[in-house]
Amino acid sequence: MRKAESIEELHGILYDMLLEVDRICKENNIRYFLAFGTEIGAVRDHGFIPWDDDIDLKVMREDYESFKAAMKKNLKAPLEFVEPIDNKPYFFDFVPRLINTEVTLSGEDKLQNHPAVDIFLVDHVPADKKLQKNMYRKLKMIHALTISKRRRIDYKDYKGIQKLGIFVISTVGKLFSLEKLIEMYDRQQRKYEKEKTPFRFTSNFAFGIQAFYDFDIYESATEVLMEKDKFPCPARYDEELRLVYGDYMTPKKMGIVHFEENE
Repeated sequence: MRKAESIEELHGILYDMLLEVDRICKENNIRYFLAFGTEIGAVRDHGFIPWDDDIDLKVMREDYESFKAAMKKNLKAPLEFVEPIDNKPYFFDFVPRLINTEVTLSGEDKLQNHPAVDIFLVDHVPADKKLQKNMYRKLKMIHALTISKRRRIDYKDYKGIQKLGIFVISTVGKLFSLEKLIEMYDRQQRKYEKEKTPFRFTSNFAFGIQAFYDFDIYESATEVLMEKDKFPCPARYDEELRLVYGDYMTPKKMGIVHFEENE
């Protein structure tokens, strides 16, 4: 195992991983889309955002089981498809991901320490504002309970009442198994799966519901150049990205940083 030496090297590793996902999806007729920072990079710069250290993809709920099965069947070492339960007894988030097990991002001992293609699930959400808020509240609460399953909680990151809140919620979370919390989250994500709803949302995004997308926004795709190849984005990508970022064409550094570049 080795550590990536530079962000440029990491981008090369991530790009090869994306090519493999794209190949498998095309061979198995599975729909996916570039998402979030990866999508912005492709649309705006035809490449990676310079500081981006992972790849984000969206997969529709109705396509996820086929996507997962195809990845597990076709990926070759050192690439591996992992789901949240695969980190048991510890927990990072509710995001399935494709990782490169031969490369690390930092020298720290932590769960998310490999180049990763993050898979964000897109689920049904109702039009009723009260139902939306209730769904959001429950997802946030379950996600908070999983603090109890972290490898360690650094209370130095919190102050005053916030520190007390983290202690209380992690204590309550210990009453549930990791399997139960994942089951609870999955059930809430899929609550309206069998209903015809006007909107979709990214249900396993770490900070909850970002935006409500017209249900049919993912029904048609366009190919966008990223580096040397083209990858699928929603045909209405401008509308989709503006719902989340507003003026996404103006570069702004954001997001969680996982990679530590050698000095």
